[in-house]
Amino acid sequence: MRFHVHYGWVITAASFVIGITAYGVYYAFTLFYPFLVDDFGWSRTAISGALSLGMLAYGTLALPIGWCVDRLGPRITIAMGGLLFGLGTFLGSRVTELWHIYALYGGLTAMGMGTAWAPLVSTISRWFVRRRGLAIGIGSIGGGTGTFLMAPLVSYLLVHYGWRQTYAIMGILSAALIIGAAMLMWRDPQSKNRGLPYGAEHDERQVPVPAALPAMGMSLNQAMRTRVFWIYLLMFGIWWFGGAIVYVQLAPFILEKGFDFGLASWAVIGFGAGNGVGKVLMGLLTDRLGGRLTYRIATLLAAVSMAALALGQAPEHLVVFSLVFGIGFGGGTPQLTTIAVDLFGLRSIGTLMGTVMVFMGLMGSGGPVFSGLIFDLTGSYVPAFLFGAALFGISISLSFTLRPPGMPSPSSVPQPLMGDAAGG
Repeated sequence: MRFHVHYGWVITAASFVIGITAYGVYYAFTLFYPFLVDDFGWSRTAISGALSLGMLAYGTLALPIGWCVDRLGPRITIAMGGLLFGLGTFLGSRVTELWHIYALYGGLTAMGMGTAWAPLVSTISRWFVRRRGLAIGIGSIGGGTGTFLMAPLVSYLLVHYGWRQTYAIMGILSAALIIGAAMLMWRDPQSKNRGLPYGAEHDERQVPVPAALPAMGMSLNQAMRTRVFWIYLLMFGIWWFGGAIVYVQLAPFILEKGFDFGLASWAVIGFGAGNGVGKVLMGLLTDRLGGRLTYRIATLLAAVSMAALALGQAPEHLVVFSLVFGIGFGGGTPQLTTIAVDLFGLRSIGTLMGTVMVFMGLMGSGGPVFSGLIFDLTGSYVPAFLFGAALFGISISLSFTLRPPGMPSPSSVPQPLMGDAAGG
């Protein structure tokens, strides 16, 4: 009997590799952080500002990138992003001035990062009818598991070869992995082999699924005219502001408490491991409970563990709280897409996810610089971590106001553009 794997799972695996590489290398910045402080004497606010600019830049660039994916397909879009990301990381080895860090994280690296989330989750969404929550959870797992997998490698290279050589090695490696995985990406089943999304060919009702179904839903302009769209953006913008504090400041936070670089590395690894577990676990729960309820569960876990992390003192507690925070925060990530699909449909999901990243970039960019400023003013990250936990609570409250707006009828859905048929 011939064993057949639906190509949607290949798309999911390729997205997994791309996300692991891009996010793992990008957020390894928290490990480079102490070395840059020691070598150049720059303030924590100044260094944090570089990553804040990067988050703002790659969030802003996500909108045109999402537009490209909707019209040109993910393959060439992600491959070009991988080239830019690898080059930007490699050039980190040549940094001598503070503005160099700002130029790289706000320029080349940011452009590459713009292809590491919205194109992935929008493409996965088109390949699945059933198990969409699980597939998005696995495909987006790289945002956390990348940190888990890359942190030991980056830590080893930093200790044995220094931060400059580490930047060079990771730049070459990241470009090769992202571009290689991008070659496996296709926009949707229609563009590859005229097939159907996963689950559609085995629909329990045995009703044929029309080829136009993946395109049903609202355009971006239609979604923007609804109140729920802006509540949705605000909910996830606040969520990302709080999470970005931990993403960037976790290692410096552990060092501030008087522990060594080894424990800081373990905390970062624990956070990354939990982040990956949370995405898969909450992705499974999404398929059973729905995106909004799952988001509340995950974000409540993140809020409680972030507050506990801020107040914790014992080294083992800090690692455990980092792990639990990763599960909660990572578990909220798949809901960015599953809730959007529930509310607005698939018609313009790539552009919609790009728009979400713009707003999240605008709000989330404040997290690192805010927490760095708090440290410079108070000598502690604790107030910033507690503030982040409170923001998660506000985000949960906003989720209770989300209600799906009216959808356009199937007859109003336009035919695919020429670029859509190209797939890659």
